[in-house]
Amino acid sequence: ASSDQDLTRYVNTILKGTQQTNSPDYGLLTEMCFHLANSVQKDMAWPTALAGPNRDLAVTALEAERESLMSTILTLIDDTSPDWDRAVREAVPGRYLLDIRRNGAYKARGVKKGFLENRERADGVGYNYHAHVASLRVVRMVIFRPNRGERKLALKDVKTAFLQSKQYDPGTVKYMWFNNPLTQRREYFVQSGPIYGEPSGPIRWEETIAPYFEDEGFTRGMNEPSAFLDETTGTVVLLYVDDCLHDGDESDVTAKAEALGKRFDCKPTEWLSEDNPLDYLGMELLQDTEYTYISMQAYIIRSVETLTALYPRGALEIKREVHIPISQAIDTDSPLLNDEFVKFFMTGVGCLGWICHTARPDVSYTHSRIAQHLCAPTESAWESLLTCFKYLIGTHTLSLRANRYSQDIDLSSSSLAASQAEAKDWEFFCDTDYAGNAEIQNKRRSQLGEIQMLNGAPVEWCSKVSSVAFAHPDIGEAHADTSSAASEIYGAANAASNMCYTSYVADEVGIDFPKPATLQMDNQAALAFTAATCQHSKLKHIDVRQEWVVALRDKGVLVPKHVPTKDNLADIFTKILPRSEFTRLRDQILFPLPPQFRKSF
Repeated sequence: ASSDQDLTRYVNTILKGTQQTNSPDYGLLTEMCFHLANSVQKDMAWPTALAGPNRDLAVTALEAERESLMSTILTLIDDTSPDWDRAVREAVPGRYLLDIRRNGAYKARGVKKGFLENRERADGVGYNYHAHVASLRVVRMVIFRPNRGERKLALKDVKTAFLQSKQYDPGTVKYMWFNNPLTQRREYFVQSGPIYGEPSGPIRWEETIAPYFEDEGFTRGMNEPSAFLDETTGTVVLLYVDDCLHDGDESDVTAKAEALGKRFDCKPTEWLSEDNPLDYLGMELLQDTEYTYISMQAYIIRSVETLTALYPRGALEIKREVHIPISQAIDTDSPLLNDEFVKFFMTGVGCLGWICHTARPDVSYTHSRIAQHLCAPTESAWESLLTCFKYLIGTHTLSLRANRYSQDIDLSSSSLAASQAEAKDWEFFCDTDYAGNAEIQNKRRSQLGEIQMLNGAPVEWCSKVSSVAFAHPDIGEAHADTSSAASEIYGAANAASNMCYTSYVADEVGIDFPKPATLQMDNQAALAFTAATCQHSKLKHIDVRQEWVVALRDKGVLVPKHVPTKDNLADIFTKILPRSEFTRLRDQILFPLPPQFRKSF
């Protein structure tokens, strides 16, 4: 839960690291953006809520959360308890967050300020805090699997999952305190199990739920540990903390969901149908008789409302229609934003990051370019961010879309027919823009873009600056190469590695994958290098022993294929395009929602 104090800690940590290494911690910057984006949409002020017309709803939500916590993991103590002095010394603060759900219900949740916890004292030296969640790649693959037909998607949400995790080991004692919004008094608790916001909470829950699915007959993915496949029925479950997405025949999904509800306290099963969309990870899953859709329109609307509330000066009013998300370079000589606007900027970048990583690949390049200014945002970067959101306002009904039914193919006629069917389901593209971004912070690095299509829908994409040395591994940092062909070759190798991973994950969720796969590119030098059909006279500065080169030359993984630039879908991820080119490529990967599903601002 972000606050002004939390933001100060983040910024101080980033500045300290920047001073020590002369390079900002972009990972921490990104984490802060997402915290800010989440908190401004999820955390209402208690004084405002308690003074408003819906005070009773807020109070009821608070009391329900306190009762839930004290019936599971928290024990209230006072100054007569033998643990009192220790609790006062060691207790970690928490907060009660207040949120209004889409249905108008008030929801309170107690969270721990886990970043303040002494981890060695709390969990011991060397504790492994890493927990898995289903990647967005595998989520989209499962939703858009070929020939879905009548195969069902259903969501089973485990209530207060962390509170249902296995308790702490004997001898482990933790303490917390909350400020009660009603009494404004600090309350101390003995804590016997994990809570939201606690560093060890996610892994303790994973160690509770994952063995359950394995006991139920599922095989856990090794490359995608949050994917579980019942090889007998073909049922798949994707685990994203407490959200369990089921995919399979209706009777099999029903049985698995009912069993999960008997083991854990869960919400009722929600089924995706033509009349019932699903809200999953901020995405809307929708379905009609022909297609399955993933839309971000509701999240876009909330993000715009959030930014407008933060900056109520008409910044997002559309005076003219914006047709492309970015149309010109960001001016690095423009004045730096003041402290207040830096927070607005980071919140906006966090919202934009989630939008582009979930279901709006058309703004991925824009996000990549704007996010490079997180360390020192300028007024020009802020204006570029607002322009992108104006574009999203006008295109908020665009969505990812895949056919529910595939064309029937006689697979018994030959193995070639089966291979062609698999190949038709998948398409892969990669592209690179050689040193085209002249902004100072970019250091003339090349922009890499790739996209993986399944059943006519994007399931994986990326737009990023190159982060490795192209030519010599001892250089140790990214740099502008002397050859555009070298950057193209690395881009193709990067795409090849991603294709390998996708093939592993596809197998773990029961989706066929073509072998070898065809990687489409529009650079002749990279194509020749991949196929080893030239002497590489202009590429001798590249050490072919580097791992990325070896991956590219593994012909058992991929077959390179030249595609005209105008047909290379990855071109949308590498550069600022003219409106006509951008729109033509975008309209091959995104489609307007049918009228019955559209929302308006």
